Amino acid sequence: MAKQLPKTTAIEHKNTAIDLNALRQFLEKCVNLSDQRGEVINTQWLKDKVDIHFKRITDTATKQSDLITELIDHIIQNASTRKNGRGTLGLSVSRVKSYHTLKNIFIDYQAYTRKRYKAKDINTPFEKMFLGWLMNKRGYKDSYALKIIDNLKAVCNEAQTLGMETSPQLTKVGKGTPDKETPVYLNALDLERVRSCVIENKSLDNARKWLLLGCLLGQRGGDLLDLTESNFVQHIDGGEYVELKQQKTGKIARIPIVGALQEIKTIRNNGLPYKISVQKLDKYIKQVCKLAGITELVEHSKVCMVDAEGNIIEQDDKGNYTSKGVKRTVKGVFEKWQLIGSHTCRRSFATNLYGKLETVFIMQMTGHTKESTFLAYIGKTAKDYLTQTAERLRELEAVNVPTLKPLRTKIG
Repeated sequence: MAKQLPKTTAIEHKNTAIDLNALRQFLEKCVNLSDQRGEVINTQWLKDKVDIHFKRITDTATKQSDLITELIDHIIQNASTRKNGRGTLGLSVSRVKSYHTLKNIFIDYQAYTRKRYKAKDINTPFEKMFLGWLMNKRGYKDSYALKIIDNLKAVCNEAQTLGMETSPQLTKVGKGTPDKETPVYLNALDLERVRSCVIENKSLDNARKWLLLGCLLGQRGGDLLDLTESNFVQHIDGGEYVELKQQKTGKIARIPIVGALQEIKTIRNNGLPYKISVQKLDKYIKQVCKLAGITELVEHSKVCMVDAEGNIIEQDDKGNYTSKGVKRTVKGVFEKWQLIGSHTCRRSFATNLYGKLETVFIMQMTGHTKESTFLAYIGKTAKDYLTQTAERLRELEAVNVPTLKPLRTKIG
């Protein structure tokens, strides 16, 4: 075998000879070990051992690569048999989609750094550089960038489960807290403006119906736009409900058409809106809110189209950009209509009912499972919750003041 090694007349040839010699010694040890174990030595065995030697894969029972992109593929391919947050089998469609998104983003980052990363490379210095790229080069909001980091950490945790090497700093990765912004929602006055404004454009009038329904049903954009006559059901108690299956969680949401939500029936009687895409809904309801005069100035971050110098590219009356650019998250002062999207519907529903209806009932309709998550979603803090609790206790005290009769005691 030594006669077949390249001549060592140049430095690169010497390095190649050293590498081949190391591979030969490694394979000889593997052959002896496998022979003792009675393992089958064939072409696949040889391929696996060569990959292990050159660290293309980790020597685990699965022979799974420890490259981040291939670990993501592993999670996606086994999505149907993985445990989810509810303890049942199968990742949701949205969760699988988030891993596809992570993979595409990570491929772009590897192209930017000209390096392929393994699970063991994900440490705090990496996190700092990756976050900087996500926010400065890709223009993501800090909350979204941190969510990507959390998904990446989940991939590394999977590597640990498979017996692969990970960084000792992994536990410290992904513990950042984004800057809190006051959530944007449509209040009662805003919604009245939307109802009463004159809209002649058919597409915008249709979007107005979706916007009002969204603020009355409290569902995510994709679930809202699936609404048809079949979602209106008669309950055993004689009341009418809207019943929707939430795509993200698989839960059934039931919204009673009574009281403050009676407007749902009015919109239905005038004809349900025709279906459009979430992207068109986002675009059209901004125009609806602009026509409705929802123009108060709000300090907030927003995804904008910017030019090479970072200047915001404005949109025309139809919502189209006046020139080409790239999308970036920009912090600034915007008119409120510019910050409205399909996500605003669910948040408006929850915020407008908070304090008027028990939180647990609102959560049942929106699909929130944790009260802490729900409160953060509508921008409430533990202090706000404490204040509301105190107010309700005072109300109960006023209603249920006990009448105490004086005790009669016998003397003597």
